[in-house]
Amino acid sequence: MKMLKSFFFVLFITGLLLLGINFYGLLFKSLRNPELYSEKTPYKNDLSISLSEARKNMDRKPNESEKKFAYRATMLVNHVMIHYWKDEGIRKYNIRVPVWENYILYLASEVNPEKFRKYEFRNYKKAIERGVGICSQPSIALKGLLNDKGIDADLWDIGGHVVVSTTFRDSSGCILYPDYGRYVPYNIEEIEANPELVRETYKDQNDVYASYIKKHKTTNDLVNEYEKEGNHIYYMNSFFENFSYIAIWIIPFLFIFPYLLTFFNKK
Repeated sequence: MKMLKSFFFVLFITGLLLLGINFYGLLFKSLRNPELYSEKTPYKNDLSISLSEARKNMDRKPNESEKKFAYRATMLVNHVMIHYWKDEGIRKYNIRVPVWENYILYLASEVNPEKFRKYEFRNYKKAIERGVGICSQPSIALKGLLNDKGIDADLWDIGGHVVVSTTFRDSSGCILYPDYGRYVPYNIEEIEANPELVRETYKDQNDVYASYIKKHKTTNDLVNEYEKEGNHIYYMNSFFENFSYIAIWIIPFLFIFPYLLTFFNKK
């Protein structure tokens, strides 16, 4: 019995420690490192609005059409996130989820570093708060934002690049590429049937890149990527992430409860 009480006490202390970590992250930490604003990236003016400004403009305005909101949301994500996914920024920019943000995702990066060491958030608010990613992360963020506002949107892998495909209530659709800040006013079926439809959207592709980037995707490259062969829905399972953000609060109380039960029974 004494050993059991000692075990419950260890669990109790562990639970308090985990709660302390959770509250520390919730109240005092942010996933966004202010040094983002001075980071060198491949694109011109890669980060041009603050997180607070982005949060103020995430809601759909009265009488704003789905198409206008989709375009505005694309540019919002484009302007609040930088194109960055380097190993040297894993800790600096919280590409690996820190223990104070979610100790389960942090532990997962120890168990399965290939999958979790450089982690893409499924939760669009977390992705936007952190503010870093290559094409898939801003696209995941945009999809989440659009879905949250009632707009049908899916992720598509187009020639190795992840974009957002939307379908509006009037049955029209468009392709959104938040990493570049692009809006293609045709649905995926129309584009795959005639990839030349995207040429107008990407005609000034050379102007996207910073001057020090000498080799990059051209307009022709992007038109060719929209060929039908190999294009497919890009599926991201959000169950584990959603579960982990609930579990990080439940687990400490499960650890604390047995000791409290024995303590009050003794009383």
